[in-house]
Amino acid sequence: MKDPRAQLIEVGRGFYERGWMWATAGNVSARADRDSFWITMSGVSKGHLSREQFVRVAVADGSVRERDDPEARPSAETAIHRAVYAARPDVQACLHGHSIEAVLASRDRARLPLPEGEMIKALTPRAESPAVLPVFRNHHDVALIAREVAAFLGDNPDALPAIVVADHGTTAWGRDIAQALQHFEAVEFLLRLLVRAGGVGT
Repeated sequence: MKDPRAQLIEVGRGFYERGWMWATAGNVSARADRDSFWITMSGVSKGHLSREQFVRVAVADGSVRERDDPEARPSAETAIHRAVYAARPDVQACLHGHSIEAVLASRDRARLPLPEGEMIKALTPRAESPAVLPVFRNHHDVALIAREVAAFLGDNPDALPAIVVADHGTTAWGRDIAQALQHFEAVEFLLRLLVRAGGVGT
């Protein structure tokens, strides 16, 4: 399988420039093989990534399989990425960002009905109406969030390819990096529309 880190570096730079990964926020990952994935290390800017700032992690138990920097730790949200890869064997990439719109739209909500329109088709060919994103509580213990995400994905095999963590941000995934990016962009467009329309976060 082709090393995905060059593509992930490009995605990270794009997210940083669009205000979705300010400071050291967010993380991006893609499978290295069936049983492991590359993810950004903790505490680095996603706008200026290098290949050495990724850690290869096992899907099964989160153990580190490979890293260039012996001190590098996987991103704090690695457990959520693991939950997605374990629940969705077809998923090859997972992207997580912290936009202002995602924070505002998700406050005090357990679900987010998305506005109708053409952009829904970028998330699902079924163009369901209304399309709904689950919102998970932002626990300090990320492993708890990951368990809740895993349970949700297990119970909802046809769920949209994205979730939101309250007061935190969006995570989206896809069959490759390009599709994961498409899904993330669609969610962010719809969340921005919700906030600007005054339906949430006000």
